[in-house]
Amino acid sequence: MMGRRPSPRVYGAILALLALLAACGPERADELSSTRALAATLGKAGATVQETAILAPDVFTAQSAQVLQVNDGLVYVYEYATGEQARGIAARISTEGVGFLGDDLPWEGRVSCWQVGQLLVVYPGTDGGLLLLLSGLLGDPLSAPLAGPEEPYPPAVAAAIAAWAAAQGADPTGVEVVGYTTAEWSNGCLGLPKPGEICAPGEVSGWIVDLKAGDQIGSAHTDDLGLQVRLAPFAGG
Repeated sequence: MMGRRPSPRVYGAILALLALLAACGPERADELSSTRALAATLGKAGATVQETAILAPDVFTAQSAQVLQVNDGLVYVYEYATGEQARGIAARISTEGVGFLGDDLPWEGRVSCWQVGQLLVVYPGTDGGLLLLLSGLLGDPLSAPLAGPEEPYPPAVAAAIAAWAAAQGADPTGVEVVGYTTAEWSNGCLGLPKPGEICAPGEVSGWIVDLKAGDQIGSAHTDDLGLQVRLAPFAGG
């Protein structure tokens, strides 16, 4: 994977989301029963959320629909009387995110959709930070994930960037991600035990993240979400 630097907005959104997930746990999505609850949760995750007067396309026969401006993107929220109704509508959206019941969706190109509780959430943009926020709160989108340069980093990569920058006293936005790959650790030391350390037993899924800042290069080992990060020794460039 080619090296690239996260924008300050994407980086900040990822770290805010990590904090929210650590504090609230996976049950957070179950609490998003209304548009107001979704807006409040996005705000707690560090996003700027505003209601708009834009009319949402009347395509999903919802009980109500509202368009939120989240940071610089527009998010369309369709609300239903029951979760069963929302799931029934979601099941009819194409996995490519371009059609509904055989007809084209009213947005240009593909969209990302999520269904949680009584809500169907549609984002027709490609901002990596916003996609990550929505996916972190609502789960994987119904449509296949976007590929290419707009694909957001996994949360663990942002945690590795933060730990790397803190260890060097560097600006996180100046840290380059050379590449990252999944890993399976045999214990809680994530493959980087400290001298004399007794590692917690049990396999841990995670990531190896290769990083560079200035003339320093190295790697970080993390768990799945980046709640645990261990840095390999720095090396010269």
